[in-house]
Amino acid sequence: MINPYKILKVDQDAEKGEIMKAQLLAMKEKKYSLQEIAIAVRQLLDPAKRLAADYMFPAKIKAKRIQKISVEVTVDRIDLSDINENAFDSLK
Repeated sequence: MINPYKILKVDQDAEKGEIMKAQLLAMKEKKYSLQEIAIAVRQLLDPAKRLAADYMFPAKIKAKRIQKISVEVTVDRIDLSDINENAFDSLK
């Protein structure tokens, strides 16, 4: 399967009108055969085939490298008996 976006030189969010214009331009350039251009157009105009093409040929992946994060945690010891006494006092 050849990348239909590369053949027609369109983005993944191209609409039907853009695809049809790109088809005419690709036919004028004669870089690809008419059969390859027709297959690419059919792939992009059929929603199921376009979804498959999007999966097979994803747009540029913008992933950043995972950076190391250092976290300092300080925990003070809490006397639970003080908390319980204060909780009951608030109910009175």
